[in-house]
Amino acid sequence: MNQGCDHSMYRRICREHTMKKTITLLTASILLAGCGGNSQPTEQTAAPVPSTPVTVVLAEEMAHSPIQYHVGRMEAVESAQLTPRTSGFLLNKLFDDGAFVEAGAVLFEIDPTSYQAAFDAAKATLSEAQSALSLTQLNHERTTQMLKSGGISQSQLDLSIAELEMARSRVVSARANVRVQQDNLDQTQVKAPYSGQLGKSNFSIGDMVGPNFGPLIDLIKMDPIDATFSIKESELSQYQLQGKQATSVLLERDGQLTDYQGNIAFVDNKVNAASGTVTISASFDNSEAGLLPNQFVRVGLTSAEPLSGVQIPHKAIHQDQLAQYVLTIEEGNAVRRDVVVGDRIGQDVFVANGLDAGEPVIVGGLQRIRPGAPVSVAE
Repeated sequence: MNQGCDHSMYRRICREHTMKKTITLLTASILLAGCGGNSQPTEQTAAPVPSTPVTVVLAEEMAHSPIQYHVGRMEAVESAQLTPRTSGFLLNKLFDDGAFVEAGAVLFEIDPTSYQAAFDAAKATLSEAQSALSLTQLNHERTTQMLKSGGISQSQLDLSIAELEMARSRVVSARANVRVQQDNLDQTQVKAPYSGQLGKSNFSIGDMVGPNFGPLIDLIKMDPIDATFSIKESELSQYQLQGKQATSVLLERDGQLTDYQGNIAFVDNKVNAASGTVTISASFDNSEAGLLPNQFVRVGLTSAEPLSGVQIPHKAIHQDQLAQYVLTIEEGNAVRRDVVVGDRIGQDVFVANGLDAGEPVIVGGLQRIRPGAPVSVAE
């Protein structure tokens, strides 16, 4: 009985040992399988980034005279407040307010009654003085003849000479008074001293006007018209303004370049001690009255010495917080190139620095590329 028990216990122990061994082998197999998976390296090949087709233009060599703009103000060459020199009631206004008038045109008429009467009286006085002179001259000639025959004394001849001189003086005085009264009469017609545009009248028909009543109206000469501005003393030589040789004077108004082109008309003979600037005036044709006095403008001066650079389309220019730049191509990649941009020339722009003539500049496909991206030139 004891032998049977021992035998049964032995078989149970053997079965348990066999099961543990099996589990151990399975565990080892799983571990080996896991290690074996990590021991096989996987190689992945990155797909090449396709290049972006772009269009380019070649930078063209260009010599350009840059334009520098200065703030200025339009000023009339002639501007007057027309004040009558004679007093009287205003009879007529012969032009509408704001009208353009020619030099010599009669603008206003003042009641001439009293001035006409004074002129007529002056002419009558002159005629009387001339008649008296003729009579005095005749008497003097008779006195001279009588002195030769011994009929009068020398003192009587001297008196005759004095009377003749006084008669002549009265004629001169009367003639001068006629001129004065003629001028007063003429001044009852207020005329335009030059061609220009009228302002708004300050008086109505029937008002009393005269030297002490203020101007009747303003008259401004509109053509030509000046633009007055200031530049630094050091810039005079740059533009050769001392000899008034600036190649062109441009005008910008409301942020837009106009078609007006002018010439230097005046360079002041002194420097403003406070600002260190020199006052300059440029004259512009204004036959269509498109420019008005006191209008603020920007005056563009062209430098006498042209700069060397390149010309490219304006659409090729980019800008960020650092600088203005273009994208060019080097070894198949887009490359940023910072540039110094000058004047706008139609659809193009002048680049003073940062780009050489003949270099390709990307102008098409820009929205799809960044610096460093591979690009190809589209056919």
